[in-house]
Formats: sequence, structure tokens, C-alpha cells
Amino acid sequence: MNIHRGKVQLANSNLDSDGDQSPDLPEQLPLSVRITRWLFVILGIIWLVFGTWRFIRFGNNSGEISGTMLVIVIALMFINSAVFFWISWGIGRGLRLYYYFGLLALAGNIFLTLMDEFGLFDLIVLGIAIALFVLLILTRSNYLKN
Repeated sequence: MNIHRGKVQLANSNLDSDGDQSPDLPEQLPLSVRITRWLFVILGIIWLVFGTWRFIRFGNNSGEISGTMLVIVIALMFINSAVFFWISWGIGRGLRLYYYFGLLALAGNIFLTLMDEFGLFDLIVLGIAIALFVLLILTRSNYLKN
């Protein structure tokens, strides 16, 4: 917590104690970066919901795949969700490495989505992932500064 011109500025926040934008911190992120962050969050939420749904249905496996393999698949869904949330956070901080992590995670998700059975869920995830991948490529100058 810092005191700036008689106002208390909260650590790691763009707002001071009055809720005003702090003049010493960088301006708001470009629209394309905010959209990118939200698309990563949306993908994270989708994988979190789908992983939770598969976890709840764990008892109704009906022999589709072995129990051990199902546990691994569910764990990967939760890990995928966490990775997307983590990338969204890192891109919002302007950390260049997260741009590359984002491209890598999206490329892996796109590839794996195309290699599995294909349904409505896959179509939605694939559409968002491809759009996000293209957006990252087209707006790379926002992430590769300096």
C-alpha cells in the first residue's frame, strides 16, 4: 500500500482507495488484449464445466473407457482449464512468455480436438480456439514489445 498525493494506492491494483485510476500505472489494456484475455477465460470456464460434468457422471461410465483412463482424462480437463486461466492472467500482465504459452496451448488443443470424436462441444471449443489463435497471431505486436 502506497500513499500518493494524499490517497492510498492498493498494492497490485490500478485503483486507489477512492476507486480512481492511478496516474502512475500503465493505461488500460488495448481492446484486442482484453478480448484475448476473455476468450482464454471462456475456454477455461468451458473446460472447468466439462471436467466437472464428467466428474459428476463418473459412476455412469458404462464401460466407455476404463476408470483409470477416465480419471486421467478428467484431470487433464481441469489442468487445461487452469492453464487457460493462467495464460489469461499472464497476458494481462504483459509478460511475453505467456504469449508463447498461449500459442502452444491453443495449438495443442486444436490438434487434439481434431484427433478425437467430434461433437457440438468440440465444435464450440475448436471455433473459440482457432479464433483466439488467429487473434494472437494478428495482434502479436501487443505482446512482443521490446
